[in-house]
Amino acid sequence: MIHLLCHRDFMNEVQVATQVFFPGETFAFVETVAESGYTVEFSTDTAVVYNNGTEIARYFFCGEDGEKFLTAKRKAILTVYHALQKAVGAYTPWGALTGIRPSKLVREWLDCGCDNEEIITALVDVFCCNEKKARLALSVAHAENKLTSVIAALNQVKHRNPPEMPIGIYISIPFCPTRCVYCSFNSSQKPPGEFFLEKYISALIDEIKKKSSHAKISSIYIGGGTPTFLSEYLLEKLLCAVGSEFDVSNTTEYTVEAGRPDTLTPAKLKILRNHNVNRIAVNPQTLNDTTLKSIGRNHTAADFLKAFSLAREAGFTCINTDLIAGLSNETPDDMRRNMEVLKKLLPENITIHTLAVKRASVLNERRHEKNLPKQQGANESSAVESMLSIAAEECAAMGLSPYY
Repeated sequence: MIHLLCHRDFMNEVQVATQVFFPGETFAFVETVAESGYTVEFSTDTAVVYNNGTEIARYFFCGEDGEKFLTAKRKAILTVYHALQKAVGAYTPWGALTGIRPSKLVREWLDCGCDNEEIITALVDVFCCNEKKARLALSVAHAENKLTSVIAALNQVKHRNPPEMPIGIYISIPFCPTRCVYCSFNSSQKPPGEFFLEKYISALIDEIKKKSSHAKISSIYIGGGTPTFLSEYLLEKLLCAVGSEFDVSNTTEYTVEAGRPDTLTPAKLKILRNHNVNRIAVNPQTLNDTTLKSIGRNHTAADFLKAFSLAREAGFTCINTDLIAGLSNETPDDMRRNMEVLKKLLPENITIHTLAVKRASVLNERRHEKNLPKQQGANESSAVESMLSIAAEECAAMGLSPYY
């Protein structure tokens, strides 16, 4: 148990910063320093760390370097970060930016007129990032700006004509054949029956009809869960409703998540293609069959390869695959083997996640069981960093660039 005694305006920020140093621990907010365990106290611009009631580290934020890059919230995070580094230490390649999407901050600074090297200096010297991560954040920020340039231009149009403004649509299918141990979505351990699924799809179609629009559609994303868990009949019914209520003929990107390879069939792929779906996600998470079983997935690596091949045969020219770095008992060699397979398949998009233990996940509820995958501790995170580096190098060799 980690105790937090902090300024009421920054309670969440202090907890996020502290979690980096105590992964997998539970947290409690207290009014006084606890007599046992660690207590992190923060007040305005001072952070103090106690162990068993005794002060072991203190940090006072007094510098003005990088002041233009700092808000009160970011100062709070930095103050706690420095105190905890003095007290317990941790390997943090993203420095005090953990818990914040770095490219979002960088884009803010670019919008304010900061130049590239000034931003790199701030990330490294003020926020304690290593330079490689700092340059990655800058590269991704520039890529995001390019991708949003069309929307930005539309927002600058003086006259308002809402029907001409492109919109994006997200449709949720919150069902899977099994629940992964790291999943924190509101779902049942037992897959729903066809009767329940049909009632959900009927209600969803009613909502789609109410949202019917003649606006230009820039993108549609049907996510989950696993939308391809639906039967062929319900999948067809849903896509027919989407096509009848929205103009999907000129949609730039129409994605359906087919994350579980064991839910894909030639018939379902044909249905997707017939309804203008031009991008799918087939997500193995790992190609280690032992790990797949331990995280609660029913498919094997061979099932993934078969599903990917079926998708290509069905005519899909844009396929995403997901991998997770940091699954229990996996090593950088596992990531290298995973990437070697993907290099042969040449998916158009690859998403690399890191394992995170979410509060509502089975992984958190049963985190002390020996046979469950565990989140990497602070002293083991260099292995995950190595996995991410391998994935980045292999993606670059495939001609892929980070954009988010």
